[in-house]
Amino acid sequence: MIRHVVLFQFTDGTKPEQIDAYERRLLAYVATLSGVVSYRPARDARINPGTYDFSIVAEFADEEAFRAYFDGDEHLAIQRDTASMFAAKTSSQSRTD
Repeated sequence: MIRHVVLFQFTDGTKPEQIDAYERRLLAYVATLSGVVSYRPARDARINPGTYDFSIVAEFADEEAFRAYFDGDEHLAIQRDTASMFAAKTSSQSRTD
């Protein structure tokens, strides 16, 4: 299994409606794929200072399922269409099996 963790920092001026639309688009895309075990986008709880604004924790059945998601045309389009919303982004993929 592949666990994909992404953290995002939004640019100043990013509106909640933009974040809502981004999340909806990601969830709609993931719903079209096989091999997605779980996919959990979430906004930061603001418990500690200095944290990122948004996260995605996703698990994929295998590397092939992850690659289908990550390299998919719709994922690339989402990234392209929303790039201006993000000031910073970091990610990690780990094997959990």
